[in-house]
Amino acid sequence: LIYYLVANIFRSQGIVNLADVSLNLMLLIWTCIALTVSVYLYERLHRAEFEARMKLLELDRLKSEFFANVSHELRTPLSLTLGAFKELKGISLDSKVQELVQLGLRNGSRLLFLINELLDLAKFDSGKPKLDKRFFDLSDLVRGVGASFQSTQGRRIHYRGLSSPVPIEGDPRQLRKVIYNLLSNAFKFNDPKEGQVWIKLSEQSKSLQLEFEDNGMGIPHAQLDKIFDRFSQVESQATRRFEGTGIGLAVVREIIQLHEGTITVESNLGEGSTFTISLPRGNASLSNLSTLEEEEFFDLMEEKGEQQTSIVPIGSAGALATDFPMVLVADDNSDMRGYLQRVLANHYRLCLVKDGQEALELAKDIRPDLILTDMMMPRMSGEELLKAVRNDPSLAAIPVIFLTARAETEARVESFEGGADDYIQKPFEEKEVLARINNLIRSRRTEARLLELQKKKLSRFLPAHVGELVLSGDAENVLMGHRKEITVLFIDLRGFTAFAESTEPEDVMGLLSEFQGEMGKIITKYQGTLERFTGDGMMVFFNDPLTVPNHQVIAAHCALAMKKRIKDLKENWEKCGFELGAGIGVATGFATLGVIGFEERCDYTAIGSVTNLAARLCAEAHHDQILVPERFNHEISYSIDCEPVGKMKLKGFRKPIQVFNILCPRII
Repeated sequence: LIYYLVANIFRSQGIVNLADVSLNLMLLIWTCIALTVSVYLYERLHRAEFEARMKLLELDRLKSEFFANVSHELRTPLSLTLGAFKELKGISLDSKVQELVQLGLRNGSRLLFLINELLDLAKFDSGKPKLDKRFFDLSDLVRGVGASFQSTQGRRIHYRGLSSPVPIEGDPRQLRKVIYNLLSNAFKFNDPKEGQVWIKLSEQSKSLQLEFEDNGMGIPHAQLDKIFDRFSQVESQATRRFEGTGIGLAVVREIIQLHEGTITVESNLGEGSTFTISLPRGNASLSNLSTLEEEEFFDLMEEKGEQQTSIVPIGSAGALATDFPMVLVADDNSDMRGYLQRVLANHYRLCLVKDGQEALELAKDIRPDLILTDMMMPRMSGEELLKAVRNDPSLAAIPVIFLTARAETEARVESFEGGADDYIQKPFEEKEVLARINNLIRSRRTEARLLELQKKKLSRFLPAHVGELVLSGDAENVLMGHRKEITVLFIDLRGFTAFAESTEPEDVMGLLSEFQGEMGKIITKYQGTLERFTGDGMMVFFNDPLTVPNHQVIAAHCALAMKKRIKDLKENWEKCGFELGAGIGVATGFATLGVIGFEERCDYTAIGSVTNLAARLCAEAHHDQILVPERFNHEISYSIDCEPVGKMKLKGFRKPIQVFNILCPRII
């Protein structure tokens, strides 16, 4: 504005353009206002962002302090518990009690190890990590930690460059955690029988390089950058294959960085992994090495070698009681399997397996009364096992209980939606597990007894295979109206009308009962469907509702079996003075099949010319004859001998029918 005024005065010889001055003055004022508002808003936004950042840092600090405080509070009772177990271990006790003491000591030590990892993370987050640096022998430290893994059968550790003392400056307690975590991962993600680890030390003038190479499952390249992140695992699934918190490698990286070192990893899926640690040597020398204090390291790995599937007898006597229910237990933790064995062995027969794949294969062989499974297992998870069981018709009715540490509501809902019968959260009460298992087994056995009763009732009215279809719920589609080729057989007693008019009702009903009972056995044997009783006759058809290959031949053999049995019955009837015989007619062709009737009463029947033809042939047959049409004779001629009878004019058929009489099976 000043520049404008001076220039204007000079140009106009003292005459100022007030309009231009006013315009520029207003422009200057608004510019200053805009700048002031912008600066104010920027400072306000920056202050809010700063306060939010500080609040997040404070929350993160409080979270870390919370973890640290809780972990410290847990360590006190846990230390007392471990101390009690250690005292018991030193007392002479029987082998069973010693086994329980070792179990408590091992799992308590595992819990303490996890708590210490959480404490380490809290220290790293608080920015106050401390290293107790000393001069010590790295070779002695590596071999000491490796010894706790070598004690387990099947594990092999090969050392290279560690035969002589290797001086280094560092915190031996923290580096011990690094070595333990790397060895633990190497064996966890490896075959229990074939797993091996090679530890190689390379020395430079100012640094040391330590390599941990294994022949395990390897790591996908896409996940190599994530494995050092907190709570990250190679398989980031809800039902992971391997147990763990996912913080071990995060702690390893933090410790190595505190020592001003580096850690890298190389891996190919299916070919193993190599973790390489580089550490500065410091000012350590062979003359100033301190002695490492003894620190007890328990082998916290779950599996003690490859444990085979085991079948546990009832009680301590060791006798397998086949009337006791069979429970199949699947859990990848050997200690948990042992605990469940002690809880259940006095009440059930047990099969113990370590993963879902073994459980599924064994279930197909032994048909257990119940499956008790963990959710997180190698090879096949609990959810995958449940899905496979429910999709297998022979296993679908077996009750399945999840026994898992997952406590979230979503996991419970997903389990029940997937078809689980119950869900028990760890830790659990022994009595609760026994009660839930007992209730489910008792309920399923009651259902099985009711189903058997229903089958027996249905068998009085339906063929066995049709009754099973009805009870299984598959009958609706099978028994709906449809058209299909079937073979129809009619059998009818000869001379029955005269017999019924001259004989006492009790004798009539007794003879009918005997006749129908004997014929019913034969029909069932040959998978025929009894359509109806017609007083002294029966109508049977084959190839529906269940498809039967070569149904014409099967029907012919059924007719021959009926003929033979009637011959035996006739001899007994004649002794009682009853002159009776039976004729049979058989035909094959397409018919309409389905349920007819009304709500209170319905029948499954076949409608079509084939039924009429079989009925007419039966009516024309003399005693001891099995009449069939020419087409049927052609279908069975390769295995059944027939003789021609001639053409017959049958009611309901315009043209005469060429008829044959079945004689006997053909001898080849």
